Amino acid sequence: MKNEAISERQATILIILFLLGNSLLIGSGNQAKQDAWIAIIIAILCSIILVLMLSRLLSLYPGKDFFDILQIVMGKFIGKTLSILMIYFFFHDAALIFKVIAEFTYTLVLDNTPIILPMFFFAVLVIWSLKAGIEVLGRWAELFSWIIIFIVITVPVLSIPQMDFSRLKPILSNGVTPLLKGAFSSFTYPFGQIIVFTTVFSNISKVKNYKKTFIVSLIIGGGLIVLTVLRNLLVLGSETVSVLYFQSTMAVSLISLGGLQRLEMTVIIVFFVCGFIKVSITTFAVCNGITKVFGFDDYKFIATPVVLLMLNFSFFITQSTNESNFWISNIWQYFSFPFEVIIPLVIFIVAEIRSRKSTHVNAT
Repeated sequence: MKNEAISERQATILIILFLLGNSLLIGSGNQAKQDAWIAIIIAILCSIILVLMLSRLLSLYPGKDFFDILQIVMGKFIGKTLSILMIYFFFHDAALIFKVIAEFTYTLVLDNTPIILPMFFFAVLVIWSLKAGIEVLGRWAELFSWIIIFIVITVPVLSIPQMDFSRLKPILSNGVTPLLKGAFSSFTYPFGQIIVFTTVFSNISKVKNYKKTFIVSLIIGGGLIVLTVLRNLLVLGSETVSVLYFQSTMAVSLISLGGLQRLEMTVIIVFFVCGFIKVSITTFAVCNGITKVFGFDDYKFIATPVVLLMLNFSFFITQSTNESNFWISNIWQYFSFPFEVIIPLVIFIVAEIRSRKSTHVNAT
């Protein structure tokens, strides 16, 4: 990724759209039912601690990404082993997003079309983004960001006539446990996935303040997710939301404001743009990791086989929409937590110890 540069503004936009991803479509913190919006706020606060740790780790090794830092801190053998595990995690994550996009396309958009056709063309777009480089992706995201944010903010306003604030009551009626489960789920999906950007922003010269970039994008992206989840709860109610996979589509379909109807297309636009960003960034991380582990000079030449393998794997990762929903809601948090928190935390502690030892030696 050398000689590629994006601005802090573009980096912030990429993270915001990445976080929105499929969370705007399938919701977040659903285990907390009507308290899901509170669970997401808790998850955001916890995620700020995570990004502060990641920002500090990147600042200790300027110009290096997470894969480089793994080998510097843990040595080549352990570092490459951990890198392979992280590559698998990102590969699995991207394949899961591919699967959600495929299910959404088949269920609500092109139900009479063989699913392999639209997904193949989507994969071609991802390959193009990898070949073009993250600099082009950053400019593309900046261009579409205003449309996405406008839609995400405007649609809840149009939903006000269908809202019933009594659907948020009683608060904490199910106790604290469901709230904490919802917060944990939201923390790992999507906020913990922000770890992927530590593997992408390595040699991007224009991004200097990682702390500011991470926190601003986390607050904006998280705030938009809270707004969307609140809309779904107020329009549909927690019981309906809990049994729907594509809950935002249903909530938006109920909007009827004069001649303004059939706004589901706005959900489709937002989902495909944000889903494209999320798959592209995660696949960037996979290709970059493979490059660092095997010592290749450039990641672009492996983009095509990686994306095509990912596309094929996505058709086997889950067998149905219900299984995908169950995986994301009940299994993902336990599967992802070691990769999103434990491994980075261990690396951070070791890096801090080494940094302080080095500072002490230089001082003496």
